[in-house]
Amino acid sequence: MINSVRVRLTLWYVAVFGLVLAAFSVFVYLVLSQSLYARLDQSLSRAAEVVAGELRSEILEHNGDAKVGAAQTLTELHLPGMYLAMFDGGQLLASNFDQDQLSARALLASTPPGNAIAFHAVKTYGPEGARVAILPVTTGERVYLVAVAEPLDNLVDQLKSIRRIFYVGFPASLLIAGIGGFILAKKSLAPVVAMSIQAERISARNLHERLRIGNKGDELGHLGRVFNDLLSRLDGSFESMREFIADASHELRTPLSIIRGEADVALSQERDSKEYSDALTIIQDEAKRLSRIVDDMMALARADAGQRQLQIEEFYLNDLVEECCRAATVLTVREGISLTLAPTTDIPFRGDEELLRRMLLNLLDNAIKYTPSGGSVSVELARERGNVKILVSDTGIGIPADDAPHVFERFYRVEKARSRADGGSGLGLAIAKWVAEAHKGSIQLVSSSGKGSTFTVSLPG
Repeated sequence: MINSVRVRLTLWYVAVFGLVLAAFSVFVYLVLSQSLYARLDQSLSRAAEVVAGELRSEILEHNGDAKVGAAQTLTELHLPGMYLAMFDGGQLLASNFDQDQLSARALLASTPPGNAIAFHAVKTYGPEGARVAILPVTTGERVYLVAVAEPLDNLVDQLKSIRRIFYVGFPASLLIAGIGGFILAKKSLAPVVAMSIQAERISARNLHERLRIGNKGDELGHLGRVFNDLLSRLDGSFESMREFIADASHELRTPLSIIRGEADVALSQERDSKEYSDALTIIQDEAKRLSRIVDDMMALARADAGQRQLQIEEFYLNDLVEECCRAATVLTVREGISLTLAPTTDIPFRGDEELLRRMLLNLLDNAIKYTPSGGSVSVELARERGNVKILVSDTGIGIPADDAPHVFERFYRVEKARSRADGGSGLGLAIAKWVAEAHKGSIQLVSSSGKGSTFTVSLPG
C-alpha cells in the first residue's frame, strides 16, 4: 500500500494539511482566548467606573459617611454575575495599591456581605477563579477602593466548548482532506496509469504504436510527448538494426555461398592443379571480402557503442594525405586512372591519425572504383576560415540526385549488383562520415549523374 504513489501523495497532503490546520487552530484559540479575557477585563473596568462614580456621589450625599454611602451604593447598583466590594483606603495614595493589599483594608460593603477576602484569594469564586478590577475613589483627603470581580466559569466553559469543536473538527477535517486528497491524487494520476497500461502493451513488434495523450499542455502531457519521442527513436533504431542485420546477412551470404560452391565443385571429383588453383583463388578473394565486411561492421558497431575512443595525437595532415595518395596509386595505375594531389603546405593537426587514414582511403577507393579507365581523381587540401578541408573529386559515373542523400547510409548502394561485383560492402562512406563527425567535422557530397562526384571533408583545425 505504501508503495502506491497515490497513497504517498495522500499521506503527504494530509500531513501538511494537518500541520497547517493545527497551527491555525492554536492561533485562533489563542487569539480568541485573549479576546475573551480582554472583553471581560474591559467589562469589569467599566463596571468599576460606574461603582466608583456612584460611591463618590453617595459619600458626598451622606456628608462623608463612607459606610452608609457604600451600603447605599450596593442598594442602587445591580450588576448581574459580578461581585462588588468597597474598602476604606485611609491615607493610601491613589497610585499605590494592589490586590494583595485589599485584605488589609477596612471593608465598607460587599456582595455577598463579608466576602472581602475573595478579592485577595481570587479562587474563592468558583473552581476556575475570577478576574478582578480595582479602582480608587478619592474624596477629600481619603481614598476608597472599589473592587469588581466576575468568576471565570462562564469564560472557561466557552473556551472548553471551542476546544471541543477543535477536537472534533480536527480529525473530521483530516478525514475529509484525506478522502479528497486521495480522490484528487487518483484523478491526477489517472493519465499516468493509462499511459503505463498502454506502455505495457508496446514491445519490439509494435513500436509504431504511440501513447494517447489527453491534455498535451500539462506536465503529464509533456511526459507523454517525451515518451512518444523516445518510442519514435527506438522504432527508428530497431528499424535501422533490422535493416542492418538484413543487409549484413545478405552481404555475408553472397561470399559464403561462393566459397561453399567453389569448395563443393572442387571436391566433387578429381581435378588438375590449375582448377584447384583457380578455385582457391576465388575462395581467397571472397575470404578477403568477408574480412573487409566484418572489419567494417566491427568498426561501426564499436562506434555505435562508444567503445572506439579517438586516439588524439599531433601530426601533419598534409603528410597523411600524401601517404594515402601514394597507397592509392597502385589501384589507379591498374585501372588506368590518373591521380593528382594539389600542392600543399605543412598543416599541423590534432586527431586520430589511424581513423583519418581509413577515411581518406575509403574516399579514394570509392572514387577510383566508380571512375572508368582514362578518368581522373584529384585530391586537394586547404585551410578555410579556421577549418581544414579535404576535397576528393573524380570524373566517374556520378551519383543521381535521388540517391545522393542516402550514400552515407550503411549498405546503401546506387547500383547494388555492380557494387557487389566490385567488392564493395556499402560501409565505406558510412565509416568516412562517422570518422569526420567523431572529429567534430562533417562530410558533404556534390555530384551529378555522369559527371563525377566531389566529397568535401571539413575538420576543425
